[in-house]
Amino acid sequence: MSSTETRSRIEQLGELFGSYKAEWSQELIFQLFTRPDYFPELETARPCVLIGGRGTGKTTVLRSLSYEGRAALPRGCDADPSTWPYYGFYYRVDTNRVTAFDGPDLPPRTWTRVFGHYVNLLLCGQVIRFLDWYAREHPGDPVLEPRACQTVSASLHLASADTVQGLLLCINTARVRFEAFLNDLGESDRIPLSLQGAPIDELMSAVARLPQFTGKRFFFLIDEYENFLDYQQEVMNTLIKHSGGHHTFKVGVRELGWRRRMTLNPNEQLTSPADYHLIAIAEKLDTATFTKFAADIVNQRLARIDTSSDASLKVEELLLGPSDDEEADDLGVREKVALEVSKPGFSPGQGRALLELPPLEAYFVLFWAKAQGVTPEQVLAERANMPGAWQTRFANYRHAILFSIREGKAGLRKHYAGWDTFVLLSGANIRYLLELVHQALLQHERQGGTTREAVGWNTQTEAAQAVAKNRVAEIQGLSIQGANLTKLVLGLGRVFQVLALRPGPHTPEVNQFHLSDASELPLDVSDLLTFGVMHLALVRSTANKLSSPTELEDYDYALHPVFAAFFTFSHRRKRKMRLHPNRLVGLVKDPTRTIREILNEQNRREVDDLPEQLRLFDGYYEQAT
Repeated sequence: MSSTETRSRIEQLGELFGSYKAEWSQELIFQLFTRPDYFPELETARPCVLIGGRGTGKTTVLRSLSYEGRAALPRGCDADPSTWPYYGFYYRVDTNRVTAFDGPDLPPRTWTRVFGHYVNLLLCGQVIRFLDWYAREHPGDPVLEPRACQTVSASLHLASADTVQGLLLCINTARVRFEAFLNDLGESDRIPLSLQGAPIDELMSAVARLPQFTGKRFFFLIDEYENFLDYQQEVMNTLIKHSGGHHTFKVGVRELGWRRRMTLNPNEQLTSPADYHLIAIAEKLDTATFTKFAADIVNQRLARIDTSSDASLKVEELLLGPSDDEEADDLGVREKVALEVSKPGFSPGQGRALLELPPLEAYFVLFWAKAQGVTPEQVLAERANMPGAWQTRFANYRHAILFSIREGKAGLRKHYAGWDTFVLLSGANIRYLLELVHQALLQHERQGGTTREAVGWNTQTEAAQAVAKNRVAEIQGLSIQGANLTKLVLGLGRVFQVLALRPGPHTPEVNQFHLSDASELPLDVSDLLTFGVMHLALVRSTANKLSSPTELEDYDYALHPVFAAFFTFSHRRKRKMRLHPNRLVGLVKDPTRTIREILNEQNRREVDDLPEQLRLFDGYYEQAT
């Protein structure tokens, strides 16, 4: 393959898989849109709150509910906008804008009124832009009457407008002037402010009276809700609480990003299911559902790659992974068993008995003998006398012992390969999964491969490590809290790596933790956990089904599985250890002592060598060894 062809295919991969964020992919987001199973729940007339981490598809879904998104989707039987049952107006919360509505210049109550007016301008502007677009699509349909336009103008304190185009110009001009004026706003300034929600209600009532919209639904689609300040969430909560009839709200927010549930009335809360329908993406997309959904998304992209001859393989065929026995063989288990058998003290009978076993099981015999402080002959006798118990034990440890085969050796110590493995590494996060696939295909292409042949196990593993490394670097840049979170990730990663390296005779595949003595969680720990979950450094799952889901101590925590390949521990959600909250603080402030103490509590001793990929952070680990 020529260098020009290779460059062209790399560019294709970048276009199809490199646009991890919906904001980057422009119209391609709609051409490649795949509806998740929960999509129909968002199309109902009820307010909905879509909760998920970054990269779980919230933006793509919300934009596809909008009228712009629907118009950009591949045209089918509903190509005519007049046939659509609903129309959505998408708005992404801009931190630059909303944080301007804060500060000592005005008292909090005034800021609330000022921001409420701004929201009126924003949302009314979206509706008017839609009406202007619809009129161009269907020029013969009725439009808003002059009186309706004048009423909305008066409600917003604008110059009177008689037409949709005139009202759109007035709203846009007023919004721009308001934003410009905001920086010089003082308590002595008096500007006319609209009553929160009133112009929206007036406008939506008028729109609903138009014959072409009889029986239609209208959605305000608010993305990145977590970017609102606390009082601004209360403002928006009030609009959600009292919406209905002609319009409703669909909200996308990160986990733990919806900090305030009350409205402007402190005695009034938003509760589910009375006020909104909660859609938690992680719960909707279980492993089986997400695997199918993700395969559809990836294979749709693969089908667009120009192969000039045969079609690309399906992702399930491109990303093949080894069985435990195949991986053990590739990691050198035969040589390791043979080396042990050749050492003094092994009788010829013992050696023959071990070498007759499957290599991974033979290695486990040696592993278990060392862990229990007995001879391999005794373990072989136990295997013969209690075959059922032996097979159960071997099944529990056969994957865990793979991490110890190449202990102390340079290079890859464990494979992270196969479509199912990539799905688990992504943690049901479509952005992470696309990045993992992109990196694997990119490296495969640079090595002379194509999408018509499977990607090697090592290449897949190196791609997974590269993605995790990028995530660590990304966390570092989040803020001062990001620096602390990076230290926590490095500390936990090291602990789980050592636990994986030394699995026996203890509980295998420990990669989660539960907080002990957390009835009064220190604020710094609570903030760190919340920040970690919001930014997908950590994932959590309910530890006690009967516990309140609002309490941080009611959860099991783990590093996001995408980090597993970087630190070399199990990507499978398995077993947990208990950690005192002070241990998390210690991993940030005093990693040397804390890592040693955590390992001692788990009956493990420290190891001196770091995997090659972790030497990038030896400045941190030099304190911890």
